[in-house]
Amino acid sequence: MNFPLRQTACALLAGSCIVVSAPSHAEANRDQLTLSNWLKFVPAAGAAAYSTYEGDYRGLLQLGTEVVVTVAATQGLKEAFKNGDWGTRPDGGTKSFPSGHASFACSGAAYLGERYGWQEAAPAYAISAWVAYIRVNEDKHYVRDVVAGCALAWGISQFIVKPYVPAQVSVTPVIGPGQVGLKVSANW
Repeated sequence: MNFPLRQTACALLAGSCIVVSAPSHAEANRDQLTLSNWLKFVPAAGAAAYSTYEGDYRGLLQLGTEVVVTVAATQGLKEAFKNGDWGTRPDGGTKSFPSGHASFACSGAAYLGERYGWQEAAPAYAISAWVAYIRVNEDKHYVRDVVAGCALAWGISQFIVKPYVPAQVSVTPVIGPGQVGLKVSANW
C-alpha cells in the first residue's frame, strides 16, 4: 500500500506545527533554538511511523541502524574538529562541525528517500532544511556545518538503507498432464 505524498507531508508537518510568539529578540532566539531542538526529531519519527504503517519492520531496523551510525559519525567528527577553526561556532561555542541537528534531521529524510523514494522524503527534507536554517540563523553553525551534517546522513544512508520491496504472494493455477493444483510463490 502506498502512503500518498499528501498524507506523508501532513504527518511530518503536523509534528512541526509549533506556534512561536516572542515579544523580545532574546526570547525569539531562544524559541527558535527550542524549535530546532524539537524539529530535528520529526523526520526520523515520521520515517518510523511510515515504516510501521507499511509493515516494513526490516526498514525500521535499517532506520535505527542508520540513525545510530549517523549520530556516532557526527559525534566522532565533532571531537576530531573541536580544537580547530572548524570546531568554533559563530557564537563562540565549540563542536561546530558538523551540525548534529542537521545530521539527525537529515538521517530520517535520507532514510525515507533511499527506502521509499523522493516523494516520501520531500517533506522530511523540507523540515531538515528548516532546522538547518534555524541553526545558521541563530549563529549556532556555519552553512558548511549544516551541509556537512546533511551530506553525512545522506552518505551513510547509501550504505545502510535498501529500497523497499513490498512482500508479494502470487497463486497460479497449474493444470497439466496428470496434475491439477496451485503454485504459490512469494518474495519478501
